Amino acid sequence: MKNFLLFCLIFVVGCTPSTKPNLPVSSPAPSPNLETISYRQQTYSYAYVVINDFSRLKLLANHSQKTNSVNLVKLHQCQVLVNGNFYDTNDKPLGWLVSNGQTLSSEINSKLFNGFLYLFGSKIIISQFKPEFEVEFGLQSGPLLILDEKPLKLTINQDQSRRRIIAAITPNNQLYFLTFTSAFLADTPEILIAVSRQINQPFLSAINLDGGSASTFYTPQIHLPEYSYIGSFFCYTGSI
Repeated sequence: MKNFLLFCLIFVVGCTPSTKPNLPVSSPAPSPNLETISYRQQTYSYAYVVINDFSRLKLLANHSQKTNSVNLVKLHQCQVLVNGNFYDTNDKPLGWLVSNGQTLSSEINSKLFNGFLYLFGSKIIISQFKPEFEVEFGLQSGPLLILDEKPLKLTINQDQSRRRIIAAITPNNQLYFLTFTSAFLADTPEILIAVSRQINQPFLSAINLDGGSASTFYTPQIHLPEYSYIGSFFCYTGSI
């Protein structure tokens, strides 16, 4: 009997996979300050912050310095800090990037990074088209999630559930930064519409920013830190 039990134990151990499962390192445990929304029998945690005074909002680059978000908040005295667009393996912005009126990177042709966010005068704009005029700041990112208050249908190859960072504008020219702690990109437009209904605020347009490990979301109430350095970032120094 003992030999039989020993054989069973060896068999079970031998059949147990030796490799560790692929755990999603890009989505941390939900913060107690996050709200929740249900979509297709799934519950998502999210947070948002509203920006009204664009004179106190800047888009800055961090590709060379690679400073972490905690120190960026202190250095620039940010009340709100949210990462911007994607960057490549050479630490260069993926697509158009303008900071303080200076073009740091040119537009690229991309079906994924198919949107542009920019400040022109006192108006914040999310569009399919890069502006042909000078702007205070702007970036290329994507995909676009909402246009004309309608969610866009996305087909994403090898989609993964990750932290999402989103910029959305309202019909009355407010800018919302939002984060979902873990969501598939293809589901994000509809989840965003569900959030807009829950907070009773329609979104005119919305765009996906860099997410996963190279993303951060900071306000006085919440800080979701990055795991890899963030490239460009929005810093808001006004009151919220």
